[in-house]
Formats: sequence, structure tokens, C-alpha cells
Amino acid sequence: MLDYPNIIKVGKNSMKVNYKKVNGLSSSVRIHKAQVQVSLSKFLIGKRRDKTIAKFLKWAEKRLSKVSDNTVITPVYKDAGKIITHNKVYELNVFYYNKDRCRSILKDGGVIELFLPVDADDNKLQELVEKLIIKDQTEYLQNVVNELNQLYFQEKYNRVRFKRISSRFGSCSSKKNINIAFRLLFAPKEVFRYVCVHELAHLKEFNHSKRFWTIVEDAMPEYKECEKWLRENGFLLG
Repeated sequence: MLDYPNIIKVGKNSMKVNYKKVNGLSSSVRIHKAQVQVSLSKFLIGKRRDKTIAKFLKWAEKRLSKVSDNTVITPVYKDAGKIITHNKVYELNVFYYNKDRCRSILKDGGVIELFLPVDADDNKLQELVEKLIIKDQTEYLQNVVNELNQLYFQEKYNRVRFKRISSRFGSCSSKKNINIAFRLLFAPKEVFRYVCVHELAHLKEFNHSKRFWTIVEDAMPEYKECEKWLRENGFLLG
């Protein structure tokens, strides 16, 4: 796959491209965790493979062309990296040592210290950082949801929490537990608040009927702009 571009760029926006060979007959492309993931059938060769890859990259470039400038603040999960959320900046200090266990500490001032085995991968680092930030940001989430609920809904709910999910931006269960995607901390604040409104509205209408959208619009008249932002930019959140 070395002959194909590993980065696509449209204007100021760029995205890494990962290629993977799969055993099945079908090839596919998706944007996942802010990267273009190209899966190519092992039976796809020569000009047919070139044509398929060109089509996939054109699709990804079209998606990227719709992205608004400076709408997502990408967290940097590495030593001396910064994670900028709506209300706080976290700085990472990463230390590697010859031990099997991992340790993570959130210190005053938003400094996160990580102690990792020398063979720890980037995914483990990111997982530990996100768990610490989720714990630290839970009160912020609860305050936002409580404020919006008192203003527009006055409904009872049980648990509210951030979750490390990439398949959706939020959910409201039949037990009235509200989950909000952690990655929305890197979206514009109004988009984050919209998802909270969306899930709170499910406390009144547990579907996506016309009545549901009327409830959402009454609380947030500009909700369609946030929906549009999520369609066009949400994949950059990971």
C-alpha cells in the first residue's frame, strides 16, 4: 500500500489514511477516530484497486471539504501534550519505567502525570488520560444537564455521565440514565449543549417523532445548526 497517499489534505484540514487488506470480497471506507480507514479485499488488484482507492479518497476529501475551520480542538495524547476542553486545559507529563503496572495522577492546575511501562502503546496512554478527565469533568456535565433540565424540561432522571463511545454522541435509556460522549468536550460548546438537550428531550418523548423535535426546538431553536455541525464535523472528534 506504500504507493498510495497516507494523508489527504483539503485547505487547512488534513487527515491520515490507513489501508488494510481484508479476506472478504468487499472493500469499504469509513472515517473513524479522525482517520480514513480503507479496507481492501485481497482479491482487488491492479487497475481495479487503483480505481477503488481513488473513489474512496475522493469520498473522504468531499467529507473533509465540508469541515469548518477551527471547529475542533484536537487533543494531543503524548508527553508535553495538551488536552483543551470547554472549561479546563490539561497538560501531560509522561514517564516510562521498567515496571508492569500503570499509574496516572491528576494534580492541581490540570497537570496529568502518567507512569507507564516502556512497552505501553499510545492507546493505553489515551485510555488512562481520558478516564482521568472523565472523572474530573463529571461535575461540569452534571451542572450543564441540571441547568438545561431546570430551564426547559423539569423532568426526573437518574444517572448522568460521560462515556468513551464513538458510535454515537449520546443516549437516554429507558431507566432515565443519560450518557454523553466524552469526545464532545472537544466540540463547540453549543453543540455539546445541544446533545444534552437532545437526550433530555427523550425524557418526555422516547423516540424521534415530530413531537420530539418540537420539544427540542422549543428548548434550542437553533438545534438544526448543531445537527448540521455534527453531520459535517463530528467524525473529526474520533
